[in-house]
Amino acid sequence: MGHPNRLGRPEQQRLLVTKFDEEGTQIAEDSVAREDALQLMVDGRPLAVMLRTPGSDVELALGLLHAEGVVQQASDIEFLRLAPSGQARLDDIPIPVQLDPAAENLVDVHLRLPLPDGALGWQRALPSSSACGICGTATLEALQAVQTNVVGEAVWPADELFRLPALLLEAQRTFHATGGLHAAGLLRQIGQRLEVAEDVGRHNAVDKLVGRALLRAQLPLTDALLVVSGRTGFEIVQKAAAAGIGLVASISAPSSLAVQAAEATGVTLVGFLRGRRCNVYSHPGRVEPSPVRLAGQPG
Repeated sequence: MGHPNRLGRPEQQRLLVTKFDEEGTQIAEDSVAREDALQLMVDGRPLAVMLRTPGSDVELALGLLHAEGVVQQASDIEFLRLAPSGQARLDDIPIPVQLDPAAENLVDVHLRLPLPDGALGWQRALPSSSACGICGTATLEALQAVQTNVVGEAVWPADELFRLPALLLEAQRTFHATGGLHAAGLLRQIGQRLEVAEDVGRHNAVDKLVGRALLRAQLPLTDALLVVSGRTGFEIVQKAAAAGIGLVASISAPSSLAVQAAEATGVTLVGFLRGRRCNVYSHPGRVEPSPVRLAGQPG
């Protein structure tokens, strides 16, 4: 079916602002990061509404559906129906695409096999009770019921981890223009280029990376590492474990449930990755200590 290879660059928006400084005010143009709601549907049925940065809606939707256990590979999908405004490129999507010019902020994923009834993915195992609610222990037990432990055995030198924040920042094209986006980066092995996705939400950026890998038939991402800007919550660890990623590193802090989820699923969780320091909260065997430097040696 005919469609353009490039549909635009919808990640940012230009607008007029009033700038104030010690010399007074002036009207000037500025760029802000786009944030819009996206309707995700499966087989024509509404599934979720999420706030995201447009531009990689297909990758975002497929990454989310992979984390929830709905799709495992591109061949699970018969075709995609989507709004043209949310996808910058279509030439690297190996799935039939129906562009709906009347739609806005929509991805409708049509599966080859019907979607099972009930909740999705690991959430199927969550206990349901209107009286008692749910605790962190139940959440972890539910996750472990559907998530096998990550098996990646790659060991990453601490010196390589220390380089990640600068590499991530350098690759954030839209952040440099707007100052308003989070990022996630994927590194498969030492010496390769850090692959980066940006979004208003850190978990969305992770979904975009996983969805991109799904489209390229690269899942599971065994022995890869993931680095995220900001803090790491449970959701990011769960998505990484579902994709087979063995190490998750964050420039900021992890949450308590993220640490417990990483320990339970075999993920190495690194936090406070700043300068030449970091904390390893789970499975430290995947991090190789830096060599001891003698006084006077360059750092």
